Amino acid sequence: MIIARVLNHLLAQAPHLQAELSSLRGKNIRLELPLLAATMVVTDGGSLADSQAQADASLTMTPQFFMTRLRDPHAAARLVQIAGDADIAAKAGNVLARLQWEAAEDASLWFGDIAAQRMLKMAQAMVRVPQDMGARMAVSLAEYCRDERQVLPRKEAVAAFCNDVDALRDDVARLEKRLQRLE
Repeated sequence: MIIARVLNHLLAQAPHLQAELSSLRGKNIRLELPLLAATMVVTDGGSLADSQAQADASLTMTPQFFMTRLRDPHAAARLVQIAGDADIAAKAGNVLARLQWEAAEDASLWFGDIAAQRMLKMAQAMVRVPQDMGARMAVSLAEYCRDERQVLPRKEAVAAFCNDVDALRDDVARLEKRLQRLE
């Protein structure tokens, strides 16, 4: 029941997706999430209602799907496991993948527009902090491995090595030609 309510709320914010989903009216779709699962029927208006009927199609999303979706939605789409009618699952999955929560819109109903925008910006900043910290730590680790521990070579050293390999290859090729002329 909770899955249908949440999805209907998101569909109400995107009428074009609700209209697209209505093309599957009468079809039963099972959505399996890590902690919840529900079978829902698509109504005439393109919303979802709980159903006890056998699912025509099933979409299973593992925790890895949600982790990957944050970074790469296209890669996450390949992690969805589909069962049943593939056409129904593809259409439903396409609609669900394009749903977006308008958090500021919902928060503005409770706190007002200005407070909602500030809360949204604060939440986005809080999400960026770990990402920025991770990026800075990766750069620092790479610099430490390159400069202090000298485990990783410097860019200039790699370029010099590649030039030396190219020169050696050319020298070997010239030597082979000279040897062929002597024979």
